[in-house]
Amino acid sequence: MATESNYDPLRNPQVDFDRTDLSPRGILMFLVGLFVCGFFVELVLWGMFRFMAKSDVLFPPQPTNPMAVTQPAQPQPVSRSIFQNTPAVSLGVFPEPRLQVNDAGDMTKFLASESELLNPPQPFKDANGNIHLSISQAMKVIEERGLPVRPNPPPEGAKH
Repeated sequence: MATESNYDPLRNPQVDFDRTDLSPRGILMFLVGLFVCGFFVELVLWGMFRFMAKSDVLFPPQPTNPMAVTQPAQPQPVSRSIFQNTPAVSLGVFPEPRLQVNDAGDMTKFLASESELLNPPQPFKDANGNIHLSISQAMKVIEERGLPVRPNPPPEGAKH
């Protein structure tokens, strides 16, 4: 047994960590440098976009579209609801072509035309010779006559 005067049972000189790792100061300096470089890049980009927005050489002013209709703004009642997340838009000022300005009304018209097509008041014959019935009348005819059934094909071995 070794008799040393400064023996510490909690300290083992053979078990130690690598002292050449990064120090906290090195990590902090890297993060500060990264922040400074990021700020510099943001500043340069902001300046570039500001220059390009005001530059007439890179982006010459475009002539107005001759098809664009400019109308004076018509005062419209502003309806605010709790679900509205955009400011009120005046459709009278919105340029043409407007794709769909009254979607609920358009859908109502579409459903009415489809309902009229599916449920005609009287059976009629079209130009192709097809007879059009309402769905309820067609269901009654199927109930009375039954569904059309194809005869079973003859077995392959049978002779005609």
